[in-house]
Amino acid sequence: MAKTFKLKANQAALILDVSSTGEVTVDAAFPDTEDPAGELAVALCELIGKKLTQDTEFQAALLSELTEGVD
Repeated sequence: MAKTFKLKANQAALILDVSSTGEVTVDAAFPDTEDPAGELAVALCELIGKKLTQDTEFQAALLSELTEGVD
């Protein structure tokens, strides 16, 4: 179920794309604005994205949470 929405000037969205092989890529969507709160939202999305793709301990913790939820 896809949901379409328009981001406000103080918002950003983290976009996760998962391939059929399980590879996760991360992107951030944000409106074209120079709102300081929006810039902070984008920076937070970028930091979370980096943790998702580069921090192996964080990845292991997430996978552990996911597998616990499946059992």
